Formats: sequence, C-alpha cells, structure tokens
Amino acid sequence: MLNIIINADDLGSFQTGNDAIFRLMSLGKISSSTLIANGPHFTNAIHRMKQFPQYSFGVHLNLSQFEPLTSNEIFTKYHLLDDQNQFCFKKFIFPTPQLMTAIREEWYTQIARIIDHGVKVSHLDSHQHMHTRFWMFPILKFLVQKFNIKKIRSKFSSYYYSRNGHLLRRFIRQLYGSPHYFMQKYLLHLKTPDHFANIHDGIDFLSTYIIKRPITIELMCHPGIQKFEKDFLFLLDNYESKICSPYRLISYHDL
Repeated sequence: MLNIIINADDLGSFQTGNDAIFRLMSLGKISSSTLIANGPHFTNAIHRMKQFPQYSFGVHLNLSQFEPLTSNEIFTKYHLLDDQNQFCFKKFIFPTPQLMTAIREEWYTQIARIIDHGVKVSHLDSHQHMHTRFWMFPILKFLVQKFNIKKIRSKFSSYYYSRNGHLLRRFIRQLYGSPHYFMQKYLLHLKTPDHFANIHDGIDFLSTYIIKRPITIELMCHPGIQKFEKDFLFLLDNYESKICSPYRLISYHDL
C-alpha cells in the first residue's frame, strides 16, 4: 500500500506557523513536523507539541534564518550573518574546514537543544535543503552517529512521480537527487522516504495516477508561513478525496 508522510516545515519560526501546524495536526491533516531550534517561537512550539504524541517531530537544521545558537566568528567571516547577527541565506558557500567545523557545532547545538527539551527526534531535514549538499556528508555522518538518528529526508524524487516541469527538467532533478539518496541510505544507513515532493505537486500527481507498488512518499508543506499561504488552505480543502490510490497517512515513526 502507498504510505504518505505529510511534514510541515519551520515549526517554531513564526507564531502563525505554529498555530497553523497544530490546527492541522488536531484535524489529522498532516502527520509530522520539523522544528527550528533557533526560531523565535521555539518555546511555544515545545509546549504545544506535548498534546500530539502520536505525531513525529524532527529537527529542521537551519543556517538561513534567525540568530545562531553558537557564537562563532567564522559565520561573520564568511558573511553568513547580517547586521542583526542573524543567518542570511547564501546559495553558494565555499566549504572550508573552518566553516564546516562551525556548521557542525551549530547543528549539534540545535539538535541538542531540542533533545534537551524532551523531544524524541524522529528525523532530520533542513531549511533550504542545506543538508543535501555534497560537502555536508561528513557533518551529517557526525550528527547521526552522535545522536543515533536513523531517519532523514531525501530530496530525491523519480521523474515518474512528479508532474512539476518539463520531462527533461524532472529527469535532471532526479539525477541531482539520486546521489544524495544513495549516500544517505547506503553510506549512512539511514531510512528515508522513497520519493519527495511539495504538497501541491504531490497531490496533483496522486490525483491522476494509481500507485500499486508499496512505496513511501513525503510531501512537504509550510502552513502559516509567508510566501506559502496556499498550503494551509489546500490542506484544509479535503485533499484526501483527490488521492486515487489506497493509502495510509503515516509519520516518520512508522517509516
């Protein structure tokens, strides 16, 4: 049977996001969420998560927004912080050994903060898919071994399981995602969903094609977050009836 994980990113970043995510959980519309440890609404999220023990909560590793949890001059040196000492996203980063050490310490601290608040971390993913960069591999290896984390998001999606963009573009996306999928699954021995898509593309595909193979697809959403205003209303709008195949909504705990 088809298994679907619907994971809401950015928990703890904005109050509107927290409110939207927990409302969707209370309605059974999503099954998982990932928490930003350095988000300004982290504490609010931690208190409310206790009401939803049946759902999985992972770590949304972050180098793109808000103040870092570690004080490291390397982030300033490489211009990863703005004038307010907050992370500012850079698409291109040259990974020197110094910078990789600083990132490893920051992400270690982010995971540790969430665990210290009593959260059973189900999996890892990251803001802007930062963890899927090739040079992140040694950092991920250190983190999953240190915290004994067994599951992670993969950006991989077969061109067959997506209708977003031209066929050639989808095929190129598959070629790009395949090495990450291989490294995470076969070198780090992590469990990962078989395919990945955003909520709109995923439901669009699943509303047209019947899936007969027993696979797991993760659908990403950002309810309550600016620039993703459609996600919340889409999830409220009976998306379940659009899925052609028999399926189970599972969490990362069930993966």
